[in-house]
Amino acid sequence: MVSYREQYFPNTEPLATDEMRIIALGTGRPFVRPAQANAGWLIELGNGDKFMFDFGFGTQMRFGALEIPYQSMTAYFATHLHTDHVGDFAQIWIGSWAGGRTVPLEVYGPSGPERKYGFAHFVEKQRESYAWDTDTRVGLLPAIGAEINVHEFDYSKPHVIYEKNGVTISCFPAVHIYDGPVSLRLDWNGLSFVYSGDTTPSYFMPENAKDVDVLVHETFNTVDQLMERSGYDERTARGIGTMAHSDPAEAGKVFELCSPRLAVAFHFFNDFDTAPEMESAIRQHYKGALALAKDLMVINVTRERILTRMAVTSSHVWPNKEHHDAFRTAERKERMKMSRWLSDKQIFPKF
Repeated sequence: MVSYREQYFPNTEPLATDEMRIIALGTGRPFVRPAQANAGWLIELGNGDKFMFDFGFGTQMRFGALEIPYQSMTAYFATHLHTDHVGDFAQIWIGSWAGGRTVPLEVYGPSGPERKYGFAHFVEKQRESYAWDTDTRVGLLPAIGAEINVHEFDYSKPHVIYEKNGVTISCFPAVHIYDGPVSLRLDWNGLSFVYSGDTTPSYFMPENAKDVDVLVHETFNTVDQLMERSGYDERTARGIGTMAHSDPAEAGKVFELCSPRLAVAFHFFNDFDTAPEMESAIRQHYKGALALAKDLMVINVTRERILTRMAVTSSHVWPNKEHHDAFRTAERKERMKMSRWLSDKQIFPKF
């Protein structure tokens, strides 16, 4: 059996060839706070593949702290287009490019009932809005890093959306405010991981996540906590906490129906004075193995055991240079030229 330290130190534990490692990059709510970024999860597999499920605001700062080469990322998947799930798009695109990526960005996301609500439209407008940013970098950075391969998939049915290198990733509909959101399932080497994204309890989950190894399911803080701590009136607290999201007792019922080896609750403010009430509500229905997610929680999964612990990271990290040979030798295109009246004002002319 693999021997693990009590804490996870990035780049000190090679992943076994039959092992999955899941790391919480963001576990909080739409309001960003230092303790918890928005939603995002990293999945590393023993075959070398690395995937990201959601990339909300702040998640890429957590990713950077893990000191993983950007070149090593296989693909990014979005469950829906709320900013707390896709708000760090510019970072997964431009940040990874500046950090050493020399292959096109591979991104997957759901369609919508109208084109303007779909993932392809979202990426198209992101590219347009960052035109000055990316066009001015092309002459200084490898041009290929600006490229994006967008894979929009049908949100409205359970089906396979990715199948390579022994990895299968499927989506199925999530019931969250309007048409479009999905949940995601990854299967590899006899191991399985399901990530709910945002959803109220639905039969889609037990139909697609029964007996999964790890189920990460959302739950918002209790209605009382939302009223007391967020200052919501009761109508707003119930609307957000039970109509747009799953309250903890409801999440517990979903866990009971799915019977995962490990249930993980996320998307709430996990504090010393909120966690006991959250756990108690979940335990009304679910008695199995349970973790209340925190940012940089690490979950190692093999067929024999599941281990949860916390990562220890530095605040002063630099991009991992493991694959920078390709970055140094990649083709650069001609730089854009600024106006002569601007360049003539340089104290130390460079253009």
